[in-house]
Amino acid sequence: MSSNIIVKRICDYCKNTFDAKTTKTKYCSHICNSRGYKLNQKLKKIETSDTETKSKVSKYVVDINSRDFLTVNEASALLKMSSKTIYRLIEQNELNAFNFSVRKTLIRRRDIDSYFENNLTQTIYPKEEDINPDNSYTISQAMVKFNVSNGALYNIINKHNIPKKKHGKYTLVKKEDLNRIFNNQT
Repeated sequence: MSSNIIVKRICDYCKNTFDAKTTKTKYCSHICNSRGYKLNQKLKKIETSDTETKSKVSKYVVDINSRDFLTVNEASALLKMSSKTIYRLIEQNELNAFNFSVRKTLIRRRDIDSYFENNLTQTIYPKEEDINPDNSYTISQAMVKFNVSNGALYNIINKHNIPKKKHGKYTLVKKEDLNRIFNNQT
């Protein structure tokens, strides 16, 4: 039995309008039907793969969170940073680790937690706008006052994250910051 109705439809694949003989027709031609079917199958496979990957990643993170000792790769996955950064922190003695062999370095989970606790409690320095010639030393004045070389002074400024500000041809650093650093070292 054929239908005498004609319905204007939009093809689900190519998005062109066409005349359909039924209200359930989705595609304008057999080619669009085949291509739409293949596209749907591809999207289902991608969605299945994505859900598998997400479940594996979440299991891995839960597994890492429950461990007391982590490898460098596990620590880098947990902290979402590169393994080179983890090795650099270990080398600079900022993060405690034990090296069992060339290929086996373990880090205690509580050492990672304490690393963040120690670094989050550091002093928060004022913004550069607070630095002016009245409350600051120039680099040359600081070198003379504290009897250090230019390179040593810049290393101290960078190590303690002390803000500095360019003022004309001079670089200014707040007096209270440098006084606090050099008074603690003596």
